[in-house]
Amino acid sequence: MNARNEWLQRRMSGIGGSDAAAALGLSRFKTQYQLYLEKRGELAAEDLDDVERIRFGNLMEEIIAREYARRNGIKVRRRNQIIAHPRFPWMLANVDRLVEGQRVGLECKNVDAMAFRFGEWGEPGTDEVPEEYLLQCHHYMVVLDYPEWHLAACVGGNKLKTFIIGRDPELESLLIEQELAFWQRVKSGEPPDPDYEHRTTGALLKRLHHTVGEGEVDLSALDHWHRVRVDAKQAVARYEAAIAAADNRLLESMGDAAIGKLPDGTFYRRKEITRKGYVVEPATYIDFRHAKPTKSKKTDTTDQDAA
Repeated sequence: MNARNEWLQRRMSGIGGSDAAAALGLSRFKTQYQLYLEKRGELAAEDLDDVERIRFGNLMEEIIAREYARRNGIKVRRRNQIIAHPRFPWMLANVDRLVEGQRVGLECKNVDAMAFRFGEWGEPGTDEVPEEYLLQCHHYMVVLDYPEWHLAACVGGNKLKTFIIGRDPELESLLIEQELAFWQRVKSGEPPDPDYEHRTTGALLKRLHHTVGEGEVDLSALDHWHRVRVDAKQAVARYEAAIAAADNRLLESMGDAAIGKLPDGTFYRRKEITRKGYVVEPATYIDFRHAKPTKSKKTDTTDQDAA
């Protein structure tokens, strides 16, 4: 077994800092249900090595750590091991850096400039950071028993902003309590309910059910959700028709003009764009849609609307 596989197996033995938000059901990127399946070994963890955002984040870590140390006149070092809490061994930490001579840790983040502007980040020096990062840093402080964790964010590739997160006993108690509850589910095999409204659930279900077998399933107990789906699609169709009608009125009024101004200072723009052709690579996927029986004996259903 190579070092990376050993590291991945070790991560399976508990909850890491990057798992904290998902374990509490507060992550935008992963549900409790998905994390549960991964920790149980029932679903392979996603391979994020080739995801560009993740790859650049990993590449930038060393640069961010080095610049943070230079600006603060300190030294930082790696801790090339997964650390377990002495009392709660299921709480694990694989930290970016530790500040030498101080009980302070460092988390390095590469942040898109546009994302930075939308309310989740406060002023440098405060602890106003996105919830996933706040919980991650608190998790590390609990595991290492450190009073402070710094988050150095490289914004837009050319600005370094440092946020300072201190211990919060109330949040710490909540974190330990809810992570323990989640880990007990993992150990006992009691899955949390899927979050059907989470933005990642559709992709997760496609990963779990990626083949087509035989037979039928009676969905009578879910007829309510079928009606919800039908009503919602009809409402969407009405709104899309209203949008199209509004667009047509605006386009007719603009004629060949490039700009159409509105009273509030905003405007509509017409611009000619040439798009290069491309070849779609072959792919296999599961087509899911609602269908109605047909009169033909040769086929069971006729496609009505794709999901």
